[in-house]
Amino acid sequence: MKKLFFILTVLSLPTFSTASAQTIDCAAIKSVPVIEFTTSYGKLAYDFSKNNKQITEIAARHGIVEKGLFASGLATINVSWEISVNTIGKIYGDYDICVVPTKINVFIGYTDPKIYISNEIKKDSCEYNVVLRHEQTHQQINKTALDYFIPLFQDAVEKIVANVKPVQISSLTEIDKATTRLTQTYDKKISPLIKVFKEDLLTEQSKLDNHSNYEHEKKLCTKKLKK
Repeated sequence: MKKLFFILTVLSLPTFSTASAQTIDCAAIKSVPVIEFTTSYGKLAYDFSKNNKQITEIAARHGIVEKGLFASGLATINVSWEISVNTIGKIYGDYDICVVPTKINVFIGYTDPKIYISNEIKKDSCEYNVVLRHEQTHQQINKTALDYFIPLFQDAVEKIVANVKPVQISSLTEIDKATTRLTQTYDKKISPLIKVFKEDLLTEQSKLDNHSNYEHEKKLCTKKLKK
């Protein structure tokens, strides 16, 4: 959270376009683009077709290591963000053109949330239910983390948009290139926030994936067998 606070503070500082050195200072033009911020948890899917080895291979590709009982299950999700920018070219005098952002569309959320349960586990057995609940808890942690971060993301996006200035071009044919430049600038400024979010998400998930909790959940079925 300290890193996120630092990033938000930096975003509050004014930035200026290199266009200020031109005849017309495009950076001085007041630009108040509309911000459309969207998010999604994604549509949760279940996969019961894989065995333990296949699930372990999928986990390795996602950088996830589940041990013991929980090699039989896996929860995966993709953190995604997408930015698109609408602009307009404003002509000043005979030659000076400023590309001004009019609307910023920002999506930050999840895609493809999925829970894998091994086909080697008997359905509705104690082990099956414990593994299923464990993986469902992982997905609930994902949801809760996104809910917490969304207001922070929205605040950050507003600061980013307020400080990214219009850019100068020499011809109307360069509007698309300038729009791409603006989009890349927004993306570059948002990327550090996404990195912090992913790091915090892993920290929260680790509170579930630890030796103590593994042993506790494993004993749930052991106790039932003894009874």
